[in-house]
Amino acid sequence: MTEYKPTLTIRRLRIERLNREVYDEKFHQGVNILRGDNSSGKSTVLNFLYYAIGGDVTDWSPTALLCTRVLVEVSLNGKVATLSRDISDKSGQPMDIFGGEMGEALLAPVSNWSRYPYRRSEGRESFSQLLFGLLGVPEASNDASGNVTVHQMLRLMYADQLSPVGTLFKFEQFDPPLLRDSVGRLIFGAYQNELYANELRIRDLNKEYADVSSQLLAITQLLSYSG
Repeated sequence: MTEYKPTLTIRRLRIERLNREVYDEKFHQGVNILRGDNSSGKSTVLNFLYYAIGGDVTDWSPTALLCTRVLVEVSLNGKVATLSRDISDKSGQPMDIFGGEMGEALLAPVSNWSRYPYRRSEGRESFSQLLFGLLGVPEASNDASGNVTVHQMLRLMYADQLSPVGTLFKFEQFDPPLLRDSVGRLIFGAYQNELYANELRIRDLNKEYADVSSQLLAITQLLSYSG
């Protein structure tokens, strides 16, 4: 039984090059299908969608890198907003957020947008924190590495052609098991921050125990040699 019911609905996706439309499509409730010939750009469009709502993408195709910005109109638990990110081959790009439909956002001045960084800082929350708040999803934060972000949650829900067929998550080089477990619990509503914090604490204590045990073994061997 889930503790919360987040709903994120894609309403419109727009891809631009130097403020000119490259792709602009509205989405409807239910199943939406993108179809086309091989190498016609279907996967590229899906990568843009994944990136627009918070995924981290760096392995863009040369054609995709010709584009400069992607915008997506979303409904977050009934609240309509437009998200925008500049296209870059560098990870951790910020997100600009406008409170309203895309038609309004395209005409609005820059001052009506708010920019949020990819990673939180002491004086600024990340866009993941903001989106989690709007969706009513509990934030999995901890001083240890492995904070759950929108990117990490989307990895469980989006598979690309480059990921191995047998993997449940979209492939990523550094992929801690505890982080994957926490993402799964968040998605299915079974997450508890206290449990996550305790699991991180157990991991650190196990590492500390292993270090002390190896030191003790070395001392024991040394003393046995000395008689």
